[in-house]
Amino acid sequence: MSRRESFAVQLNNQRSGPAGRRGSTYAQRLSLAEQVGTATDEVTAPFTSTFAPNEMRQLALVAHNHMKPAMKQFIETYSEILKKFRITGTQTTMKMCKSMWGEDDPAIHYGLTCTSGPLGGDAQIAALMCMEDLGGIIFFVDPLSAHPHQADIDSLLRLANCGNVIVCPNPASASSMMHTLRCALLKGERARGMIPSFFETLESPAVEEYKHQQAVALANVIKGNSPSAPAPQAAEPPKEVGKSVSFGTEKSVSFGEPAPVEEEKKKKEVADISQTTIDRALMGQSMMFSNARLQALLNNDSDDDSDDDSDETGDVVAVPTAKVSKGLFGIKTKTATKSKTRMNMKKLGKSVRKMIIKD
Repeated sequence: MSRRESFAVQLNNQRSGPAGRRGSTYAQRLSLAEQVGTATDEVTAPFTSTFAPNEMRQLALVAHNHMKPAMKQFIETYSEILKKFRITGTQTTMKMCKSMWGEDDPAIHYGLTCTSGPLGGDAQIAALMCMEDLGGIIFFVDPLSAHPHQADIDSLLRLANCGNVIVCPNPASASSMMHTLRCALLKGERARGMIPSFFETLESPAVEEYKHQQAVALANVIKGNSPSAPAPQAAEPPKEVGKSVSFGTEKSVSFGEPAPVEEEKKKKEVADISQTTIDRALMGQSMMFSNARLQALLNNDSDDDSDDDSDETGDVVAVPTAKVSKGLFGIKTKTATKSKTRMNMKKLGKSVRKMIIKD
């Protein structure tokens, strides 16, 4: 087996290949420029579109500041095609179009004029896409400058990918797209498939999987489970009959005999009690207690835990307590400040735990 060539060797072989692959000579560059000019002349020749502008979705023109001269040249070159669409875009781009085409020509149908990009223009164009009235975006992005509205730019491009909308991020891709648009406008109904996003709402292949995951999450929430479906647990190996295990102060449980249903239910209730639930009950925010029961807990001065609390100090600290009143969700709290000892708070917490376990 031959040894794999290094990247440097492969690159050198590419450079030594056919000269037309790189177009390094002046004569080749000149020839390419002539071919581009010929193709541009053909595509920009006057023609009649088989579709009216209002039969298609809008075409957005956007350009960053350093790319605005390139956008102006692009509009001047391909006006014959662009005027067949309802053109929308940010404020500066729309002003360029209206200055070149005029505002009173009945044959030209302007779309919405959005505000400047940093002030929300890109977000407005994204909204048009979500409202199913945008078929394509010609967005000349400046890759060498920082933009204060980069989040809006990313959102616009991401939604364009989600909606499978035509996007041309530079002059080369936009010029190539003009050939496709002209061909589709000439062929009419037979060519809807060439520019489908101007007629129908599309979506990325990833959207179907996302919708499936959302449906699963919704079903889990309705059933009372967590939004994400839990992974299946591996089966535990069988335990030996008669072998018992002690859980601290709990009674030993034999794995050879099935536990009573009520005992299992009680263990589950104890396991479900979290410290967050206790804290919320102390603050009067728990949905589990009525006003009377909370008041009974607050007045409970049980001496069962006196031995456990003997090591506590009697330092007084300021803790928030709660006045409980019924509100929109059954419980509405109004905090106040009252002096309580740490000892009393610990007793109250244990009383709440006991009340939950008894129920």
